[in-house]
Parts: sequence; C-alpha cells; structure tokens
Amino acid sequence: MDQAVSNKIRILSFFSIFMVVVCHAYNLTNLSIETNRNVVYYIEYLFALELSNIFIPMFFFISGYLFFKNHDLTVATFKRKIRNRFKTLVIPYILWCALWFFIVYAIQFIPVLSHFFEQPLHQMPAWKQAWLAFVDPINYTFWFIRELIFYIWLTPFIYLGIRYLKFMFPVFLFALLFLKQPSLFYVNNIYLFQFLGLFSFSCGAYTSISKFNIISSFKNSTYIFSLIIWALLIVCNFYVRDAYPDDYWLAILCKRITMFVGFFTVWTWYDFINNKYEFRNKELYGYRFFIYAAHGVALTYFTKIYVKYIGEKDFILLVLFFISPILATLVCVGFAKLLQRSIPKVYSALTGSR
Repeated sequence: MDQAVSNKIRILSFFSIFMVVVCHAYNLTNLSIETNRNVVYYIEYLFALELSNIFIPMFFFISGYLFFKNHDLTVATFKRKIRNRFKTLVIPYILWCALWFFIVYAIQFIPVLSHFFEQPLHQMPAWKQAWLAFVDPINYTFWFIRELIFYIWLTPFIYLGIRYLKFMFPVFLFALLFLKQPSLFYVNNIYLFQFLGLFSFSCGAYTSISKFNIISSFKNSTYIFSLIIWALLIVCNFYVRDAYPDDYWLAILCKRITMFVGFFTVWTWYDFINNKYEFRNKELYGYRFFIYAAHGVALTYFTKIYVKYIGEKDFILLVLFFISPILATLVCVGFAKLLQRSIPKVYSALTGSR
C-alpha cells in the first residue's frame, strides 16, 4: 500500500477512535441539564454526538477499503482474507466480550458498586447472560465489530453486487438509510445488519475495487466550502432534532446528510492540512484498537460514579467531559504497553496481532 494512503488510514483511524472515547464521556444522561438544554448540553452534544457521528461510517468505509485492497478477487483470496479476519476480528471479539462480562459480573457483588446496575447478571437466566456476553455485549462498543464480522461474511456477495450493478449497488444501499428501521433485523432490542454500516463498508469496497485515489487534491475554496456547509448543517440538525422525533423523515434526512458531509469534510481536510504540515506517524497510533476495546465499560461507570457525587454542576461536568477521554486514552495506552511487555502473547491475541 502507498505510504501516504497507509498514513492517512492509520492516523484517521486513531483520531476516529479517540472521538469514540469522547462520545462515551458524555455525562448529562437523565440530568435536568439535558432536559433544559442549556449551553453545556449543546457543547457536549456537539462533540459527543454531532462530531463523533461521522466516524461510524468512516470506520466501516476504511474496513471495506482495506478488505479489498490488493485483492485479486479470486476464491482463494476471499478464503484467505476471511480466515485472516477470524484472527483479527472474531477472536478479539470473543476475548474482549467475555473479559468485560466477567469483570462486570464480579463487580456486581461489591456492595458499594452494585447499585449502579439495574439487574445483577447472576440473577439472569443463562440464555440472557450469553446474549449479553456475545450478541448484545456489555462491552457495548463491540457492536461495531459484531456488525463488521457479518459484513466480512457477505464480502463475496458485496463484490458480485459491485461487479454486476456497479455504481447502482451503493446507490441501492444508500436508499435503505432513509427507512425508519435502520437494519435488516431487529432482535431482542438490538439492530443486526445495520444499513449504515453495510452502505459505508460497501462504499469502501467499491472505492478499493475501482482503484480510486483516496488522497484528495481540490482547490482551497472547496475545502473551505465543505467546512462551512458542514457547520451550517450541524446548526440545522440541532434545530430539526429538537423540533421533530428521531424517526421523522426530515430528522433522518438531515442527520444522514450532515453525517456524510462531515465525513467528506474530515476526510479531505486531512489532505488539506497534510499538504501544509505533514502528519507524522507516532507510536501512540499503534494502540488504537486496544483503546477502542478497553475504554468503554470503564469510562461509562467512571462517569456514572463521579456524576453521582458531583451532581448537576455545569462547569465541573463540562471540564470532566473534556478531561475524561484524555485520561481514559492515556490509561489504556499505559496498560497496553504493560501488557505488551509482560505478556506479549496475550496482548497479541487481544488485539488480533495488530
């Protein structure tokens, strides 16, 4: 892979994961601040949801692009790539989901922490425990990996769709994004085979198969224009979301357009900035999967605990909202380095040898 392309994917992937951490640092759930929607609410919502939203399709796009990168489209290569994804996706998925399930299971026996959980896991039937461990995981960030595993199995069909329908294949998937139900299946309160992920993954596959250049070279005015449009759409999205229910057609339309314009803006602004001040790879970026896998549950309950004791103090909550993602990232990196040095085989299994 071209070094410039490799650097772009690696760096954008890291910052995308950091924005996921920011999203999970949102600390206003069920507070009157969220209901009354003051300035603190809008600041947190902007960073935690509006800006972070664009990185969901970006993750899937990159995954689809990489799967078909240097792919000769033979049956043997499909088998090899799918087998390789078993190591990099399925095994880490099972390990991390089981690990967080048993950690939470144990924590629920600690009296001072047990009241943070609605229903203890040990009181649930075995089928529900298994469901929460591996299908609708307690390690909730892994819904993305679960979806990605589904799409990997569908890659031969995605390729056939692109080969015979060409551009119309992603257009068809794009149309599905405006349905009220966002997935093919809705089982036990979770969405499986989500259309947004499938569309984004297929766009990445289409880009890779068609050998499009993912490094942009527009005029400066195009970059500026895209940023202005994105900002205006965010403002519009705030208004529409407050005025209409989430499943209303206008709310869905505005959310999708804002998301994809944001995707385009961030994706191209990387090139705009990189042309002036070249981004450099750093060791920190290599720990992005571990950060993604390790931060979610810990950050969620850390947030619940400090909100309980701090109360609704706007300024303090806002400061902690910005500090928590940085602390969570640094703690995850520190633990990853320790694990990498002391038990390298375990670290390799947990990260899929990344």
